[in-house]
Amino acid sequence: MIAQRELSGYLDRWAGLGLITPDQAAAIRAHEVDADVAPLPRWVEPVAYLGAALVAVALVLFGVQVWDQLATWSRVGLAGLVTLVLLVTGWALFRSDAAPAQRAASFAWLLAIAGVGATAGLVLFDVLDLDDDTAIMLCAVGVLVSAALLYLLARRALQQIGLAAGIVFLATTSSAVLGLEEPWIFSVTFLALGAIWLLLTWGGILRPAGTGWVLGGLLALAVGFGGFAGLPLWSGLGVAVGLGLVVLSAALEMRSLLVIGVVGLVAWIPTTVITLFEGSIAVPVAILVTGVVTLTVVVAAVRHGARGADPDEVDPSESTEQREVSIGA
Repeated sequence: MIAQRELSGYLDRWAGLGLITPDQAAAIRAHEVDADVAPLPRWVEPVAYLGAALVAVALVLFGVQVWDQLATWSRVGLAGLVTLVLLVTGWALFRSDAAPAQRAASFAWLLAIAGVGATAGLVLFDVLDLDDDTAIMLCAVGVLVSAALLYLLARRALQQIGLAAGIVFLATTSSAVLGLEEPWIFSVTFLALGAIWLLLTWGGILRPAGTGWVLGGLLALAVGFGGFAGLPLWSGLGVAVGLGLVVLSAALEMRSLLVIGVVGLVAWIPTTVITLFEGSIAVPVAILVTGVVTLTVVVAAVRHGARGADPDEVDPSESTEQREVSIGA
C-alpha cells in the first residue's frame, strides 16, 4: 500500500502534468485519507486554530499594554518562545496522517514564519542596532530561509504561500539596499518571479499544483504596477498576462485562476487606457470595447472547453462533483 505522503506526491505531480485536474487530485486524496486513516474528533481542527488565534491575541495584548515595559532581551525571548511553540506544535500535528491535523500543522507553521520574522527583527533592530534597510533585508532573509525549510518539510498550500511571501519580502526589501527602486524594476522582477513560479508548477516541482498556478498568476500580474508610474507598457503587459491566465484557466479547469485573470484585466485595462488617453472621450469607449472583448474571450474559452469534452465519456446528467468522486473512487 502506498503511504499517504507518497500518494500525495504522485497526485501533485500528475496534476502538474495535466493528467488529472487539481480538483480530481483533491478528491482522490480525500477518499484515500478517509479510507486509511482513523478519523480524528471533529473538534480537534477548530480547537487547534483557536489555540493559534489565542497566541496571536496574547501577543497583541502584550504589545498594547506592557511591551514598552519589557527589556530588550525579554521581548526577544517572548517572540522566540512563541515561535518555538508554533514550530513544535506544527511538528506534532504534522506527524499525523489525518487531514485535519495536517491542515492545523500548516496553519501553525505559517504563523511560525511570521514569528521568525518578528524575532529576527527584534534582534537586528533592538540588539544589533543596524540601519533600517539592512535590518529589514536580513529579516527578510530569515523569513525566506524558514519558509523554504518548512516548505521542503511539508509541501502544502499554506507553506507554498509562506515561501512566496518570503521571496516577495526579500525582493522588495533588497531593492532599497541595492538602490534599485525604479518602478519598471519592480515590474520586471514580479513578471520574472511569476513566470518562474508557473514553469516550476508546470514541471511538477512546486506542489500542490493548484496553489502554484494561482500564486504564479498573481506574481505575474504584478507586472502592471509600473502603469501607476505612468508606464503604460507595463500595465499593458499586465493586460496580456490577465488574458493569458483566462485562457490557462480554461485549459486547467480552474475557476480560481479565471477569477485572478479577470481581476487583473479589470485592474490593468483602465490603468493602461487612462495613461495613454487621459482626458479623452476615448477612455470610456476604449474601456467599454475592451470589456466586451474580454467577455468574448471568456465565452470563447468556455465554449472551447465544452466542445473539447468527449460525449461518449461524459454523462450530462452527472454533476461535476459526481464525476470527480467517481474518478477518486
